[in-house]
Amino acid sequence: MKLSAVTAALLAVAPSLAVQAIEVDDTLVVTGDRFAQAPDSVLAPVTVIDRTTIDQLQAKSLADLLRILPNVDVNQYGGRGQNATVTVRGATSAQTLVLIDGMRAATGAIGPVNINAFPVAQVERIEFIRGARASLYGSEAVSGVINIITRGGADGTTLSAGAGSFERYEASLRHQSSLAGGTLKAVLAYEDEAGYNVHPVPGVNDGDEHGFTGKSALLAYQRPLAERFELYGAVRWFQNQSQYDNSSLGNPDWGMPDVRERKENWVESFDYQLEARYRGERWHSTVQAQTSDSQSYDYIDSLDRQDAPDFAHLRQHNLAWLNQFQASDAVTLAGGVDWRREELRGDSTLLDWSTGEAAPFADGTLGRDNTGVYGLLRVEEAGHSLEASIRTDDNEQFGRHNTWQVGGRAAFTDRLALVASFGTAFRAPSFYDLYYPGFSNPELKPESSDNYELALEAGYAGVDWRLGYFRQEAQDLIQFDFASNRPENIGEAVIDGIELEAAFATGWVDHQLSYGWRDSEDKATGNQLVASARHNAKWNLSADWQALNLGANLIYRGSRYGDAANSVKLDPYFLVNLAASYSLTEALTLRLRLENLFDEEYLTIADTFSGGSYPGQERSVFGLVEYRL
Repeated sequence: MKLSAVTAALLAVAPSLAVQAIEVDDTLVVTGDRFAQAPDSVLAPVTVIDRTTIDQLQAKSLADLLRILPNVDVNQYGGRGQNATVTVRGATSAQTLVLIDGMRAATGAIGPVNINAFPVAQVERIEFIRGARASLYGSEAVSGVINIITRGGADGTTLSAGAGSFERYEASLRHQSSLAGGTLKAVLAYEDEAGYNVHPVPGVNDGDEHGFTGKSALLAYQRPLAERFELYGAVRWFQNQSQYDNSSLGNPDWGMPDVRERKENWVESFDYQLEARYRGERWHSTVQAQTSDSQSYDYIDSLDRQDAPDFAHLRQHNLAWLNQFQASDAVTLAGGVDWRREELRGDSTLLDWSTGEAAPFADGTLGRDNTGVYGLLRVEEAGHSLEASIRTDDNEQFGRHNTWQVGGRAAFTDRLALVASFGTAFRAPSFYDLYYPGFSNPELKPESSDNYELALEAGYAGVDWRLGYFRQEAQDLIQFDFASNRPENIGEAVIDGIELEAAFATGWVDHQLSYGWRDSEDKATGNQLVASARHNAKWNLSADWQALNLGANLIYRGSRYGDAANSVKLDPYFLVNLAASYSLTEALTLRLRLENLFDEEYLTIADTFSGGSYPGQERSVFGLVEYRL
C-alpha cells in the first residue's frame, strides 16, 4: 500500500458509528487549499463525514456529529436547540472557523458559532481540518476549520419520519434530479421535541421542560454552461424556536429573591449563494458570491418575540475570486481575493441590565469591511511535498494583519512519512466584543498565535495510524476583565498537545480510535484554560452483516475547569451511543438510535452564577423509517 493511500484511509475516514474508509480516487476535499484535492495532499490532518454516515449515525444536530471528531469537544447549554460551541485542541471556541459551502457562517461576526442552529437535514458532508489555516482563510482559523457542505448527493427522492424520547418527532424530504441539463436539489425538514429541563435550579424551576421546533428548506441548482464552465446557485433557510432557562437562586444576605425565568430564542436565517467555476487543463478559477441575513430574538416566554429587548440582526456579504494553476506535474500555484462586509444592523438591541430596557448598539448600522489576498505554492515529488502560503487582511476596524504558513512531508518509505508545519494565525474581535452596550471595548485588537505541528504517519500490519505533536502560542487573548467590566487584550496562553489516531479492522468490525492529550496554560495566571480537558478519547465501531448495520460510538472527556480562576472543576464523563439500521428492501430502511446507553450524568459547561447546572441529555431512544422512491 502506498503512503498516500494509507494516509487518506486514516485521515479522510468518516469517524462515526458507521466508519467507512474513503478511497483517494473517489473523494476529494475542498477545505485544504480551497480547491478540490486528495486528502493525503493536505499537510494538516483531515477528517470527512459523508451523508451515508450522517444517516447511519442518525444525528439530530451538528453537535452530535462534531463531538465524535478527533480532539474536538462540544460545550452545550442543554439539549437540542440550546446554544452549543465547539473547541478544537483545547483552544477557545472563538478560534475555530465554521464555513458553509466554503463561505464563513454569518453569525460568527457576533461570537462563536452556535453549531446547534444549522439543520442537519441540509448537510451532505462535513470536512474538518485541525490546525491553523489563517494563511488561506483569515480570521478565526486558528485551531481548525469546519466546512459544512450542502451541495452534491445522489439522484432520487427520500422520505423519512421518526419519533423518540422527550416527545421528539421529525420528518424530512430530500430530492435530487436532472433538470434542463443541470441538477436540481431540494430539502425540506421539520423537527419538534418537548425536551427536558436544560437548566435545573433546585426548588426554583423543578419540572420545567425546554423544547425545540425547527423548520428548514434548501433549493440548489448546478448546471454546466459549456465544456469547462459550471454554474451553481443555492438558497438556504431555517427557522428555529428554542426554549431555555435563566432562573437563579437568590441571595438572602443581599435581599435578592429566587428568580424563575423561562426564555425563548427565535432565529431565522436566509442565505443566498452563487458560484461560477472554470476548469481548464491547468488553470481552475472560481468566483463566489454570497449574502446572508439572520435575525435572532431572545425574550421571556410570556412576551411576544416582537417585544424582545434582545434582538440581533446580522447581514453579511461575501465575494471571492479563487485561482489555481498547475504549473507542472509537481508544482501547484494558487491564490485569490476575498472581500467581506459584516453588518450588525442598526435595529439590533440588547437588554440593559441597569435599566431593564432595550439598549441600541449605536445610531444606524455598525459594519466593517475586510479584504484578504492570499497566495500558495505547493511542490510534490516522489511522495515528498513542500507547501508555503501567505495572506494579508485589511480590516476597516482593526487595520492590516498578515499571516503565513510553511510545511512539508518527507516520505521515508511508501509506508512511513514525517509531516511538519509552522504558521501564524489570528482572531478578530466580534461585534459583541466591540459594541455590546455597557460591556464592550472598541479599542480591542485581534488575538494572534504561532502554531507548530509535527506528525508521523504510517501503515503497517493492517493498521493505519498517525502520531502528532502540536503547540499553539497565543497572544493578546480577548478575555472579559471584571475589574474594567469589559473585554480586554490581557491574555497569553500556550497549549501543547499530542494526538494519536488509528484505523483498522478485526474480522467484520471496523474500528477508528483517537486520543488527544493537552496541556494548556494561561501565562498570566498559570491556570488551565477554561473547558480545556487534558484527556480526550473517541472509539467508533461499525459492523455490516447483509442488510444489517450495527455501530457504537464511545466518547471520553477528562476533567477540566469551568472558569478562568480554576475554582470550578467539572468531572470527566464517558458516553456510549448505539445505532442500528436494517434495510427491509432496497427502498425501505429502519433505523434505531440509543443515546447515552448507561444514562451518564454529565456536564459539558459550567454554570458559575445561578446555582443551577446545564446537564447533558439522559438516556434516550429514537426510531426512524426511511423510504427511497
